Amino acid sequence: MNILIAGMGAIGSLFAGYLTSVVNVHGVGRSWHINEIKNRGYLTVKILHKGEERKVKLKSISTSFKDYENQFFDYIIVSVKAYDTKAVLEELVRYNVRGKCYALLQNGYGNEDVAKGVLGEANIVRILTNNGAYIESPGVVVHAGLGETFIGGVYGANSQYYAKELAGIINRSGLPARAVDNIEELVFMKLVVNAVINPLTAILNVKNKAIVEVEHLRELAGSIVREVVAVAKAKGIKMDYKKALNMVLEVARKTGENISSMLQDIRRGKRTEIDFINGAIVELAEKYKINTPINKCLYMLVKAVEAKHLKQ
Repeated sequence: MNILIAGMGAIGSLFAGYLTSVVNVHGVGRSWHINEIKNRGYLTVKILHKGEERKVKLKSISTSFKDYENQFFDYIIVSVKAYDTKAVLEELVRYNVRGKCYALLQNGYGNEDVAKGVLGEANIVRILTNNGAYIESPGVVVHAGLGETFIGGVYGANSQYYAKELAGIINRSGLPARAVDNIEELVFMKLVVNAVINPLTAILNVKNKAIVEVEHLRELAGSIVREVVAVAKAKGIKMDYKKALNMVLEVARKTGENISSMLQDIRRGKRTEIDFINGAIVELAEKYKINTPINKCLYMLVKAVEAKHLKQ
């Protein structure tokens, strides 16, 4: 079986590192990371919860999808930033790089609709993961927190079948995963986790554990969650406030040593995914005429920090 990882960032590299033990993994990513993997001949995966370091070899790696022109894969796992989804999928189409199923391993809300707009009737699944990972240095990914991964079909006649098959593959690789039927509800649960952890860590320049350890941040987390729950209910999605808040705090605790993806982006002077997280919440809230002042404030603060770092 052959799997293409379209986007060898932190999470893409983490999944590539594990999946190499059970399938042929091919990866496309940025030159600063890919070239170092090529030079060494392997990707280094540091697994903190096991105190273990692995050196894994991918079947192939590249900085361009052109190198896979006219090739067919069992799965194409899209793990680029949410704002790059459309461009990456259009590039795959341009070079006729196809898969029997496209799996979106991303943060954010609405990604699957963007994918359907490009891929049409293709089988599309979403992968939601609570694993924490960051790129320590070129060619080195750190698995900073073990979490569960959920997969569910969203579009395509056989998407749920492929969700189950892919969950089995990921499980065999050593990452806990399971297929679910209610992926939209879980997308919102993942959204609430990201809406708390990502902006707060990015604004304050702290690791995930600060959300649990600092009393004022725990209180602020509760206020953020309350707003997201109100939006979810307006959309017809069942979400319990206490359950959602407990999940946020539990993820922050389990991934305590992780540097959130949004903080990683800020530190690198890159654009963040805030538009697809708190920005998406604010947009939905306006649609349902719900006030979300804290999410709006976080959105504007991250945009301000983002703009400052992009200029530097």
